[in-house]
Amino acid sequence: MGKHWAMGKQGRAAVGAVGLSVMCALVVGCGSGSSGGGVAPPVSPTAGTVMGQVVSLANSAPVSGATVKTDTGTATTAADGKFTVPAPAGDRVLLHVEMNGFGEAFPVVRVTSGQTTNLGVKLVPTGATATVSVAAGDTVAVPNSPARVTIPANGVAPQTGGTPAGTVTVSLTPINPSLDTNLMPGGFTGISAAGGTAQPIESFGALLVDIRDSTGTRYTLARGKTATIRIPLGTNSTNPPTTVPLWFFDETAGVWKEEGTATLQGTAPDQYYEGTVAHFSYWNADLVLESIFVTGCVKDANGHPVAFALIQTEGIDYTGAAIDITAADGTFQIAMRKNSRAKLGLFDFDLQTFNYVPISNLVTVGPSVTDIHLSNCLVKQPGPLTIMTAALPGGNVGVAYNQTLAATGGVPGYVWSLNTGSNPLPSGLALNPSGILSGAPTAVGTTTITIKVTDSAGGTVTKGFTLTIAAPGAQPLSITTRVLPGGTVGTAYNATLTATGGTGAKAWSISSGTLPAGLSLDAASGVISGTPTAPGPFTFTVQVQDSGTPQQSAQQQLSIPIIPSGGGGGGTGGGGGTVTVSGAPASVRGTFVSNTGTTGEASLTFPSGNSFSVTWEENSPDTGYGALLVLGGGTAAGIPVLAADFSAGDTTSHFQWSCHTGRAQQCNGLTINRMAGTATLSNVVLTDPINNTPPITLNGTLTFTPF
Repeated sequence: MGKHWAMGKQGRAAVGAVGLSVMCALVVGCGSGSSGGGVAPPVSPTAGTVMGQVVSLANSAPVSGATVKTDTGTATTAADGKFTVPAPAGDRVLLHVEMNGFGEAFPVVRVTSGQTTNLGVKLVPTGATATVSVAAGDTVAVPNSPARVTIPANGVAPQTGGTPAGTVTVSLTPINPSLDTNLMPGGFTGISAAGGTAQPIESFGALLVDIRDSTGTRYTLARGKTATIRIPLGTNSTNPPTTVPLWFFDETAGVWKEEGTATLQGTAPDQYYEGTVAHFSYWNADLVLESIFVTGCVKDANGHPVAFALIQTEGIDYTGAAIDITAADGTFQIAMRKNSRAKLGLFDFDLQTFNYVPISNLVTVGPSVTDIHLSNCLVKQPGPLTIMTAALPGGNVGVAYNQTLAATGGVPGYVWSLNTGSNPLPSGLALNPSGILSGAPTAVGTTTITIKVTDSAGGTVTKGFTLTIAAPGAQPLSITTRVLPGGTVGTAYNATLTATGGTGAKAWSISSGTLPAGLSLDAASGVISGTPTAPGPFTFTVQVQDSGTPQQSAQQQLSIPIIPSGGGGGGTGGGGGTVTVSGAPASVRGTFVSNTGTTGEASLTFPSGNSFSVTWEENSPDTGYGALLVLGGGTAAGIPVLAADFSAGDTTSHFQWSCHTGRAQQCNGLTINRMAGTATLSNVVLTDPINNTPPITLNGTLTFTPF
């Protein structure tokens, strides 16, 4: 079954729903796999990267100026709430997110050396803030809420020792995890008062008591003093216990620890747990969760297993969450509360919103006192149907023309046609249902056509193309730039677009998408220049027009990866670049952007932190001078590997998708310049002859140390 990230058997820790931030950002360990065998090798304690966005729970507005800390670095969120911060590698890496006016957040993520993990953080606005005399003490309450804390006279002191100030500021932030399980600091994992290993816990509400003086020094209860807190009841349970253990959040260990008890008081809807505490931090009213396990599988719309997919259970009549990653055969095993009900579904990370969104049917499981086996697989929803062909090259009168259109998403089994109302194709050309546009043009001219693709489920999408047919012997206008180099925030960028054919002067423009912020395109020279101001992969379409009669135009989709200042791409091995993947399952779709490199290789990582990376090895073992492009983690971890052997010999690699046949020329569209240190992929199609999965296409350029 898949690797259990939460509430696993035999003492595996529950990673709660901020644990949904726990992306499978790894090359190893994303699933042991029922057929792969072996255990993922341990991750070395070196740094990876966490990239994400911080927003307010109140209105989802970005929070700028927030501090994001890990053990290896600190970052401040930008105006859009986004951040990039180094983090130590580990299965449970704790982040500390802090901003005035909000309760602190403590998401836990899994980080792999050289990889990027994506994270969405929601900050809860502070419920109440009051100035309190240290000598007198006081009670601070949250308006319209039972949340409150009673501080005794002379009851607080600086955490680091010393003489307390005359007054302190007391802030209260109640947390209702039943509204959003992502709010739970550290997730749903706790160590009971008896000690031992971490266990899954169920929450009935939490409260942060934050006390500081005017210098920002943190305070806690003075030695021998106690305080009374009231935690508002927040649960999906219809029968909360009358007495419940209290747990405080250990910021160092990143888990909850049991200490004390609380009793249920008040009248619905203003019930609360009241208890006595001896220090201040986050406090939580929890029970250890008695778990059962749900086993099942995930398939796509064509009935193929879906590997490395994120499965989640979230309680319906309890407040807790668990996640698992499907194995290579699409199976999973995931925990939930015994004799209860939970929502179960497949989720994917949305890079635009930094949230997880359901991408399968959601089912209700339970109640049951024994483990549950689902008789029907979850069905992964198809991605959006998209025409991938960026532009059509021009042709010449009397010269054979042949282009194959490409699409992705939907339910494969595509049928191509001209859309109703489109201009006709140039005379002499025809489009067949398989997407092949062919024939011999008979007349000069430029035509705009609209092409439609229909998938096997009846979904349709259209796209407009401009097609120019030149006179016999004239060279059609064509953009020869296929890949642009990446850039770095704050570093000057310069690249020149090139084109061949056409007549007279040429004018360049951006026909769709946008250039990276800080860059501009000179219409006359085709030079893209400037200084990038924000990281990320930027995809756009460039257009060039000549000044002949008839006027010709050509388009080409391009992308520029921009990495943060001081991070990624270089390394001691000089690696970097970008590879765009199309036609792939959710687990590998998207754009790979440069991250960090080590001597002899360039490692690249999918921005959402999925389980695939790209490694450029400069000296393949079979020839001593070839190169091997690997996407994936290696079969030792039971993870399918995508490999393309570009050397003249053969290897013994096992992989899922590849264009490896032992000869470089079989990887059509690949150009290697080892003296310049570049490997350019132009519509390199990788197939899976072993598992018969749909092919995927790679475009982009990798850079490496010349050899």
